[in-house]
Amino acid sequence: MKFLIEERAQIDIKLAINWLSKRVSKEIARDRIKELIGDVKNQLLVHPYSGRKCQYIDNDKYREIIKGDYRTIYKIDEIGNDITIMIIVFCHVKMKYQTLLSQSDLYS
Repeated sequence: MKFLIEERAQIDIKLAINWLSKRVSKEIARDRIKELIGDVKNQLLVHPYSGRKCQYIDNDKYREIIKGDYRTIYKIDEIGNDITIMIIVFCHVKMKYQTLLSQSDLYS
């Protein structure tokens, strides 16, 4: 199984760290976001379909997980026994993530 983070999602993660660092130190913000992403990764590696279907995309391959105050949108690709999980959006739950989805190269 592969676990990847799309380039646009990497930018989202950096923005989340910067935003959180307005309330806590940069190091604490980075550690918290890194921990959340680690939790998401661990969950998906064990149960790839554990997230719910993404409401803005009519395709079961696109799913979302909420951990703490953050939403992770991911895509699952299966070819035979090979599964690839690609994180395409990472944002605070209060953000309008439909806009972020439309900016992703993987949104289709």
